[in-house]
Amino acid sequence: MQLLNKLVTVGLAAVLALPVAAHAESTLDVVKKRGQVICGVNTGLGGFSMADSQGKWKGLDVDMCSAVAAAVLGDGTKIKVTPLSAQQRFTALQSGEIDMLVRNSTITLQRDAGLGIQYTGVNFYDGQGFMVSKKSGVKEIKELGGATICVAQGTTHEANMAGYFRSRNLTIKPVVYESQDLMYQAFFGGRCDAMTQDSSALASALATRDKSGEYMVLPELISKEPLGPFVRRGDDQWAAVVRWTLYA
Repeated sequence: MQLLNKLVTVGLAAVLALPVAAHAESTLDVVKKRGQVICGVNTGLGGFSMADSQGKWKGLDVDMCSAVAAAVLGDGTKIKVTPLSAQQRFTALQSGEIDMLVRNSTITLQRDAGLGIQYTGVNFYDGQGFMVSKKSGVKEIKELGGATICVAQGTTHEANMAGYFRSRNLTIKPVVYESQDLMYQAFFGGRCDAMTQDSSALASALATRDKSGEYMVLPELISKEPLGPFVRRGDDQWAAVVRWTLYA
């Protein structure tokens, strides 16, 4: 651990020494002045970002935010966690409301090239899956033809699902919800025959709601979902700090 810390310190010292354009204040400068890193995370996803009974946020994505704070400010506790829905996340980053987005977000060409943001690396490899009630008797995704399927708005899951079933000449009835929490309420309330999301998120939903006795995640995946942190495009020094902290 001491060797790792030393390598991180040496590597980030080189990154922090990179020149910054004089006409614009970098995120790194803003963070140093503020004394805090503001990170956008999921509103509640066990294993990635979830508040405990004392209100303390924990999980893989929160740890990433803390690591950046430790690298830049020397204290991993100097963070502010901002819970964001799938619809809110990219706008919050674009507008400067947050310094970095670490919210189980899929890295795609469209997002990297068209939203004025850039990814800094992959911190989790995932894939899109489906959850069903055990009472339904469904064992494979192909059995969902004609089913009503809950999905969250503003995610890659909508297009992935549509393309998957269309290519197999299967008709489905998507029910799109504005937020992940509303989708969970609808599905576990019996509104949909199935629910689709990243498989890790589905597993988290089962575990945190103690629903594994009634529901199951189907074993197949219909996509590859590399997840990772995003920062604003053009802020190269800050991007380098986040990237090398992730690699370390």
